This record gives sequence, structure tokens and C-alpha cells, in this order.
Amino acid sequence: MKDRKFLIYLIIGGTAALVEWALFYLFNIAWGIDYLLAVTASFVCSTLYHYVLTTMFVFTSGAKYKKAAEISLVFAVSAMGLLFNLILMYLFVSQADMNAMFSKVLASCLVVAWNYLARKKWIF
Repeated sequence: MKDRKFLIYLIIGGTAALVEWALFYLFNIAWGIDYLLAVTASFVCSTLYHYVLTTMFVFTSGAKYKKAAEISLVFAVSAMGLLFNLILMYLFVSQADMNAMFSKVLASCLVVAWNYLARKKWIF
């Protein structure tokens, strides 16, 4: 059962990453919005998408906390993930002069472990 839930988590996470990358592309590359603002907007949208699907298919929502507290904790954990994303993006794009889209994909991949472990340990 745990392996199945982790596999579902990975599938949802994969689709959330695609949503995040597509929105980042749209905001930053297509519309020319600053890459750090585009990171923030795309991250928030994909986090909401991810939360809804994982509470439907992976984690038992309301098992440890009331719904409002649970959502607050999810967004607190996600805020740390966003901070990691922003730091990595700044380092990759502004300091290492890497391509913004490539940097976004790389940063997202590095933050995945934080998101899963923090949600599993502290929220669900």
C-alpha cells in the first residue's frame, strides 16, 4: 500500500511539475514576466493543484489536523519549498548565467524530496 501511494504521489507530483513548468514558461518566456515572480506564481498554482490531488489520492486529509490547520501547514512547507526554488533560481540564472527554463526544471527536481518528506512527516 505504501509503495502504491508513493507511486501515485510521484505521478501527481510529475503532473504538478508539468503544470508548474508550463506556467513558468508562459509567465516568463511568453509574457516576459521577471523569472523570480514567474517562479512564485507558477509555484503557488502548482502547489494548490498538488494539494488537492494528494489529499484525494495519497494522504488522508484531516487525519492529524483540522482542515484549516492542515492547509496552513501545507502552505508553510510549500513556502519553504518556494524559498528553496527562489534561491536556486537566483544562483542558477543570475549567478551561473544558466537558461531560466532549464534552471526551473533543475530547481524543481531538487525541491521534490523536501516537499514529500516534510508533508509526510509533519502534515499527513
